[in-house]
Amino acid sequence: MRALVSAVAAVALLVPGVASAHPHIWISQHVRAIEQGGKYTHVEIEWHFDPEASEGEIPPIDENGDGRISMAETKSLADDMLPELQKVGFLTWLNTGAQDFRPPQRPTLVARIDDPATFTPPEWNHDEGDGKDAKGGMPMPENKQVKKPERKGGPRNLVYVMRFALPQPVKSFSITTQDGEDFIRIEVDKASLPKGCTLDKHPTYKSEFVPGKPVFADRVSCKLP
Repeated sequence: MRALVSAVAAVALLVPGVASAHPHIWISQHVRAIEQGGKYTHVEIEWHFDPEASEGEIPPIDENGDGRISMAETKSLADDMLPELQKVGFLTWLNTGAQDFRPPQRPTLVARIDDPATFTPPEWNHDEGDGKDAKGGMPMPENKQVKKPERKGGPRNLVYVMRFALPQPVKSFSITTQDGEDFIRIEVDKASLPKGCTLDKHPTYKSEFVPGKPVFADRVSCKLP
């Protein structure tokens, strides 16, 4: 199998053996609630990877280097990435009633490149946590470290759109997405919230790279009249 092309998939491989790290990747998440016949049937999450992470991930995905991700390249990406991401529950929890649960089925995947970038996060140290630290962490393997972009053009984003089917049509649901190790920081774009949906913090799911300063996961809750 070709080299792992998704930093998201790397979480499934690295988390057990590497101590938590300050975010190496920042994702802006858009949520879409799909309605049919007066009930929600699906939910989409759209991940906009930060420009620096995108430049590390785009070349092995965009195999012909044309600046676009073709259907064939998307299929190859999905074949490599989705099984690995499924091992960590797609970093996502759904709730259509009393309890949270992991998505029961693999989502459909569409990938694209936003050029110029539509998401540029605040500056932060991508490399913090790679070396040994107070927690006794091991160094991040060199081939997994996020490399700084060498592209001459301006910033751009790798974008994944994943559509999850809900177990049954419902009038309300919530979705929470987070990497508990904080290797990947995922924050919902509030401006993109669909009608009938609100944003808050999940009371339970959190990462705590800095002891005593937890980062609670964004939760989007949607409800139809």
